[in-house]
Amino acid sequence: MVLSLNKEQKQNCFSHLRGLLDARIAGAQEYFLNVGGVKTVRVLSCDPEAAPMIRHQLAWSLTSPVSKPDATLVLWRDTVDGEFHKRSLGLDIDDDGSGENLILALREDGGLRTFGEFSYENKTAFLTDGDTSYYCVESFEAEEWIKEGHLFVHWLYKVADTPASHLVHGACIGMGGSGVLMCARGQRGKSTLAVTAMLRGFEYVSDDYLILENSDEGLTASPIYSIITLSPRMYAALYDDLDRARFICNNARKDKYVFDISGYADALRRNYPIKACIFPEIDTSLSEAVIEPCTAAQKGRAITHLIHSTVMQMQVQGDASTVRKLIGMLQGLPFYSMRLCPDIFGNVETMRKFLLSCK
Repeated sequence: MVLSLNKEQKQNCFSHLRGLLDARIAGAQEYFLNVGGVKTVRVLSCDPEAAPMIRHQLAWSLTSPVSKPDATLVLWRDTVDGEFHKRSLGLDIDDDGSGENLILALREDGGLRTFGEFSYENKTAFLTDGDTSYYCVESFEAEEWIKEGHLFVHWLYKVADTPASHLVHGACIGMGGSGVLMCARGQRGKSTLAVTAMLRGFEYVSDDYLILENSDEGLTASPIYSIITLSPRMYAALYDDLDRARFICNNARKDKYVFDISGYADALRRNYPIKACIFPEIDTSLSEAVIEPCTAAQKGRAITHLIHSTVMQMQVQGDASTVRKLIGMLQGLPFYSMRLCPDIFGNVETMRKFLLSCK
C-alpha cells in the first residue's frame, strides 16, 4: 500500500514522531560509525538491549564522536502493527496491518519520493527526514535482526553512495598491500574463500559487504562489518582456526551461524588497494583450483554478478545510476576466472601463489 502525502503532511508526521521520541532520545546511547572512510554517522539507540548487536556487528566501524556527523539514525523499539502509523506519525488511515508493506511517499512535481516504509512481515519501520533517519524494530533478539540482513545495511548503502564511493556486495582479500575483489552472487564460494584466507594469514577487508572508493591512487576497499556467516559444514572445517571468533546467533533460516570476528583485527585492512577482480565459480570435478585471465564474456559476467547481487541485496532494482557507477569503477581492472575445487584449503594456496606471482 502506498500513501502519498504533501510537504505539510510529511512535516506533521515527523513533528509527531519527534514528540513521541523526545524523552527516549534524551537518554539514548550514542555511537559513531566511520562508514568506510567516506562518511561519519551517529546512531542513537533508545534501548540498551540494542548495544550488543551494534558492538558485535559494527566493531570495525565504531569510531570517536564528532561534532557534525554526516547523518543520524535514531533506533527504538515498538510494536509494528496496523496501529503503528497512528501512534508514531499521527496518521489516521484505514490500514489493518495485514499487508506486507506500507510505503509513505512525498508528492512532488516530478512524482512520488519514498520517505518511509513499514514492513509488517519483518516487524520493522524505517523513515528518513533529511539527514536524520528513524528505524523501529519490534524485537532486539539477534536472530530477528539477522532477518533484515546485516545491521542497518540499507541505510548505510544510502549513506555511502557518493560520486566516488559505493557499498557493494562482494569480498576482498589480499597479500602485501595488493587486494583482489571477488565478484559473484551468493553460493559461489567467495565468502568461504575470503574467510579461510583470512584465517590462513591473508590480509582481509570483507567476505560480504564493503565500501569501494575511487581516488587519484585508484580503487580501494574498506570494511563495514565485523561478522561472518558460516554453514555448519564450513564451521566444522574451520573449527580449529576460529579460536578468536565469537558465536552470535543462527541466521534467520537457521542454516548458517553468525560470528563476531573482531578478534582478528590484525588481519583487517582499510582503504585497501584493489589490483584485480576474481570471478569465482565452484567446479567439483577439479582436484586443484585454477586461476586464468577472464575472456571478455567472463569479465562481463563477473561485473554483472557483482552489480546484480548488490542491487538485489539493497532492493534498488532499476537504479541505472548504480549500474553506470559500478561499471566505471571496475572496467579498467584486470579480471581473472577462478574455478574452485572442493578443497577449501587448497583453494587458498592457489590464491596465495597467484597473489605472489602478481608482485
